[in-house]
Amino acid sequence: MDKKQNKTEEKQGWLEMILMNIDEMRKADREISKEAVANERSERSREKNHNAAIGIVALVIVLAFLYFFVITSTFVMKPILTKPALTSPSDIGSDNVNWMLNEVGSYKLHSYMMFGGFPVIESVITDQNRRFTTTVRDNYPTTVEGASSDPDIRFSMNSTNFMTLYAAPDILAKAQEMRKSGLIEIEILKDEFTMALKGYKAIYDSLPG
Repeated sequence: MDKKQNKTEEKQGWLEMILMNIDEMRKADREISKEAVANERSERSREKNHNAAIGIVALVIVLAFLYFFVITSTFVMKPILTKPALTSPSDIGSDNVNWMLNEVGSYKLHSYMMFGGFPVIESVITDQNRRFTTTVRDNYPTTVEGASSDPDIRFSMNSTNFMTLYAAPDILAKAQEMRKSGLIEIEILKDEFTMALKGYKAIYDSLPG
């Protein structure tokens, strides 16, 4: 009887040890699994941070490009245009308007990126009821007499003020002074997004209202 009891107890002891070992193994497996999940999450987090950093750098590069080469056209070379003679208001012509607009920064304008659409400026000599259309292609302005069908911006002044501005030794400084005095009127005719992409910020900055 004692022998049978001892054998039974021995079997139970072994069974308990086996069960304990299985339980320990399960615990160990769970710990390993938790560690693996934690490592995977950590790796994913590092990868996300890395991708985010790359994305931020790329965004900064794109924004810098847009600002310096599209919005403000900082590095564009100014075309050298010969100043045409002008002795009388009645002699104001497309060459005079073209030279003046080049001086105030029209050469910094460009087409609407991949969507086309060249910058178009309409200039009005109010007391003569004359209009001139300037189109900028490859940062070079070309002006013809006549109204524009779809201008981006319109400059208006009378012939006397045009002559004063044209004769000024520093045309940009004089234009700023006349703009603040209300002698030059500027009308924005397109939405801000289009104007920004065509580079009109360069003109806004040079002729503050």
